[in-house]
Amino acid sequence: MNRQRDLIESYIPSNPKFVILGTMCALNAREINGVLPEGDFFYYNDNRNHFWKILQYILESQNEPIRMTVKDKKAFLKRHRIGIQNLVHEIETSTNDKLDPSDTVLFDCQKRGQIKFKELDDLSKKRLRKTHLFFTCRHKKGIQLLLEGFCAQNNLGQDLIERTHFLKTPTRCNPYKRSQEWLEEMSEFIELN
Repeated sequence: MNRQRDLIESYIPSNPKFVILGTMCALNAREINGVLPEGDFFYYNDNRNHFWKILQYILESQNEPIRMTVKDKKAFLKRHRIGIQNLVHEIETSTNDKLDPSDTVLFDCQKRGQIKFKELDDLSKKRLRKTHLFFTCRHKKGIQLLLEGFCAQNNLGQDLIERTHFLKTPTRCNPYKRSQEWLEEMSEFIELN
């Protein structure tokens, strides 16, 4: 068995405009069997994931998106009062699944009871309960089960699940087009400009 950990801490500012939820950090940001990832890492670490470009198109549309360092990403989140929270802290996978980045691996780990969810401090729980939540994946049964497990682990309640809105994935997409889709959906719940 291979143990993989998401070591990225919760990033929930004091008065978040909204919080983005995800499953687990990219493979290149995970500790695998005690080996830490190389270099600096943060949420949405994989360059094939256009998360940061999408947010730049939405919130700083006057500028062309740039590749951001971890320091830039944290400053961007702070500037726009955005929180980010992954659900999964640790999984145990078979050797065959060790390098599979898909959420299907997480779903299988949960079915087998080989998953641990992130644990939040009381202040982070309070902030999550008071803001809008957006998940970076469309709603499906496996995602719902992960969200339920995370909420149960943190005593967050069913209402948090009901208040979560599900966006199209930022992976392998046209980032500008996806930003317009996110903007349209998110604008139903919050003012983004």
